[in-house]
Amino acid sequence: MNESVLATRLRTAVMIAVALLIVLLVLWRVMTGLSAGDVVLIAALTLPLWVALPRLLAGNRRTYAWMTLAITPYLILAITESVANPDSRPWAGLCLSVAFVLFVLLIIYLRVTRTRH
Repeated sequence: MNESVLATRLRTAVMIAVALLIVLLVLWRVMTGLSAGDVVLIAALTLPLWVALPRLLAGNRRTYAWMTLAITPYLILAITESVANPDSRPWAGLCLSVAFVLFVLLIIYLRVTRTRH
């Protein structure tokens, strides 16, 4: 399948957003003092992103589709942290923004690569 230039750029943008979300999640816990529990939390939070990464790189549409659902916990976590923990608001705002942008990029990629009959 010959992928359009727009689809390739969108795929690159998705990869950047996933990497940025992983970095934000790690930095959030590292900046508050890293403990054994934080390492487990980071692993649990980033696991879906690591699992999806190879398939996203390959342009697998099904992975793009299920990733739209897998972004939901990051959105919920960021909203909860911004409301419940005033000290985490800068991190929560960044995480919420990146997760939302990633969600939008995933949807746009699915629309651009849709096959029409």
